[in-house]
Amino acid sequence: MTVRKIRRRVFNFKKFFCFLLFLGVFVFIGYYFSKQPIKNIVVLGNNYISDEEIIETARLEEYPSFVTTLSSSIKKRISKIPIIKDVQIKKSFGYVLTIEIEEYKVFFNIRSSNEYMLDDGSKLSELPYLISVPILINYVPDDKLEKLTMKFSNVDYDTILKISEIEYTPTDYDSERFLFYMRDGNEVYVTLNKIKEFGNYSKIKSQLGTKKGILYLDSGNYFEIKE
Repeated sequence: MTVRKIRRRVFNFKKFFCFLLFLGVFVFIGYYFSKQPIKNIVVLGNNYISDEEIIETARLEEYPSFVTTLSSSIKKRISKIPIIKDVQIKKSFGYVLTIEIEEYKVFFNIRSSNEYMLDDGSKLSELPYLISVPILINYVPDDKLEKLTMKFSNVDYDTILKISEIEYTPTDYDSERFLFYMRDGNEVYVTLNKIKEFGNYSKIKSQLGTKKGILYLDSGNYFEIKE
């Protein structure tokens, strides 16, 4: 008759202690890093919204935990600001949080309603900062207003900001004719189908030198010097 020998496992206190030690170190490190605050917030791309307003809207003014503060939550909060088109959040070494903002361009202010026309065709009733944009001084039919906004999207924004006032000046032959009063004292007549030519205004102006007058881009491209 064969007798079986039963081996009993001996509890290895040394291995168990090493495991607890490793687990404790792991938990401590995790806890330590989870409590580390954001140490630097970098805001890029904002012109109309201040850094402070963006940080407050994102609820970052107290510099919360770098690890537990979710990028998706920050983006969601900032995106609620009407002038904001897009937000990108980046976390980097040194507990640095970078917020990259893309804002809508403000094309002009509509004097009659005191609204601001944005580059996507939407309107804002107010802006965080008072900015110097062209002012639309008279009534424009909705379809022409929509087309003006669409055409401005193809013009360099700095060129648009050279306009002081916009006046709708249709004729019997051209229902899409506008007059731009420029900040430099010149005036520009343009029809919507030739807005692209207005994009070359800075180049045209450099050829005119110090002369002031009226530039006709609606019919025939010529410059009439003011007496």
